[in-house]
This record gives sequence, structure tokens and C-alpha cells, in this order.
Amino acid sequence: MNSPNFLTKRNIDIVFCIDGTGSMAPCIDNVKNNARRFYIDFAKEMTNLGNEIDMMRIKVIVFRDYKSDGQNSMVESAFFELPAEEQEFSAYLDGIHATGGCGEDANGLEALYRAMQSDFVTGTKDRQVIVLFADTTAIPLRKRKKYDGYPKNMVDEEGLLETWMCTQDHSSQLRESNKRLVMFAPKESCYEKMKQCYNRSVFTPVQIHSGLDDISFADIIKIIAASASAVS
Repeated sequence: MNSPNFLTKRNIDIVFCIDGTGSMAPCIDNVKNNARRFYIDFAKEMTNLGNEIDMMRIKVIVFRDYKSDGQNSMVESAFFELPAEEQEFSAYLDGIHATGGCGEDANGLEALYRAMQSDFVTGTKDRQVIVLFADTTAIPLRKRKKYDGYPKNMVDEEGLLETWMCTQDHSSQLRESNKRLVMFAPKESCYEKMKQCYNRSVFTPVQIHSGLDDISFADIIKIIAASASAVS
């Protein structure tokens, strides 16, 4: 255990990008069931890793498939400050249900781009953490652009990478030293391939179509905290 005098104080923003299609019920239920404990467990893990949280905010983006779900394909919350808005955060999660999709893949890359556009904290020691949960690979960017609700300004794969690398999108509040990307997704998915060129990223494999039922929430917290604590 680190002494309080040697803890690094940080503001932490976390954006959960969650596949909301039918097979993801176990993951969504897991997040719901642990919502009220998330701040306590996460803060404890961060302390163990030498950090003290000044402020913590969480936002949720639920993504499905524009082909089958139209306007309901991408649902985004505001940031909830924890623990002050713990009840509001829990109530919001209670309204999320695993449904929709075509039984295929989902628009997870579009969700990542929206997450990158978040109104993040930007202090030198702050952390901007994007966490993706998916049990399939992603539909290629812009493949669903003819369907209702698809964003008109969506980038292509090169644009997504440039946004993450903080080289092109000057409207983004992502900061090179602050950003972290944590992906829970199947092996050989596009997300595993992203790990090779997206810096400051972590990929943890899960079983395909499992709803992430093969990984515990305690392990998820440890992986996210380790990424947020990393200095490079």
C-alpha cells in the first residue's frame, strides 16, 4: 500500500462503449450489478497503484447496428460524477437492455469515435479512458452510412486513427499523454488489430458471442485501473 503522501492525484474520465445487442446481456447485467460499487472498487485499486482520485466521471455509449436499429443504434449519456451522482448513474444503467442487432457485428468503431469527441478533463496528470466491451468484431466504418441515423460527419479508418493519435482533429479534447484505450473483445477481431497501431491501448481477449461472461468485473476493474495508472 502506498503512503498518502506519495499518491499521484488525478481526475479520471471513463467512457464505457458497450455493445448493446442481444448477446451482450451478461456484460450489461454485470455492469448494472456493479454500478454502485464501481467507484469504491476502482478508487481502491487506483490507490494500490499509487493514485488518488480528485474527481471521477463516467459516461456510457451503447452501440448497436444502424442497419437494424436506426436512431437507437447509438445512445450516449452525459458524464456522471461519482460518487456524488452514483444513484443517477445506476438509474441510467437500469434503462439499458441488450436488444436489437442483426445477429451479426455492430457499429463499435463509430462508438469509439464518439467517445474520442467527449468533453474530457485535460489536466497534465488527468486520465481520459475509453473502455470498449464487445463480443464480436466491428462493422467497417461508413458501411452503414445509407441507413437512418448514421452520422454525416463520420470519419474513415484513417481518420479514426488520426483522431486517436491527436494529429488531425483539433476539436477533440484528447491529449496524447492523458488518453488510454482498453478493449475487451474477441481474438482476431478488428479491435485486436487496432492494438498494433493505437498507442496507449490494451486489448483483453474474450469469447465470441459470450457477452463477456468469461471475465469477472473485478478483473475488468484491475485492467482499467492498471491502464489509467500507467505513466506511458
